[in-house]
Amino acid sequence: MRVSLPRCGTRYRYMPLLNGATRFGLVSKFFHWAVFLLFVNQYITGVLMMRLERGHTVLGFAQGDYYTWHKSVGVLVLALVLLRITWRKTTRLPDWPSAMAPWEQRALIWTERTLYTCMFVMPLSGYVFTLAGGYNFKLFGLVALPQLIAKNAAVASTAQFIHAATAYVIVTAVGLHLALAIKRHAVDKDGFLHRMLPF
Repeated sequence: MRVSLPRCGTRYRYMPLLNGATRFGLVSKFFHWAVFLLFVNQYITGVLMMRLERGHTVLGFAQGDYYTWHKSVGVLVLALVLLRITWRKTTRLPDWPSAMAPWEQRALIWTERTLYTCMFVMPLSGYVFTLAGGYNFKLFGLVALPQLIAKNAAVASTAQFIHAATAYVIVTAVGLHLALAIKRHAVDKDGFLHRMLPF
């Protein structure tokens, strides 16, 4: 199945839902960019909720609002990542460019595996920290979540450390992943970025 996307004038190009030999399909691209944007949101709201003083607001939202939003989006990210991993494991992946060096393939595979691990560990550790720390919340302020983990200071402290450390690993892995992709696209000029770009 293909989805038509408007182009300039009356012409159209078609983006397949499934991955092809040279490019990722619409479903894979949706998961990729949705998770990326949600993680950007998490970094922004994480900074705001940690630095915003009580009684102050940013864009009309208080510190507690950002905490609730950050935790709620974290649960959404965890669910989306599980779906993304399932999709990746059950569909074919595009072939590597024929001119790509083995070390580049290994580096990209390493960064991808690291990022997939972090995408799962980060929201999970945040959720464990929330429950074990006694900071349960309502999902988007509407639905009360079950207290699956009893309050435990040691567990909360460990989860908090893992959550924070994973953030630094993600930034490092994303930087390396992006550098390798840009190198292929801009230096080797093989159009590598078009494999995953949404346009």
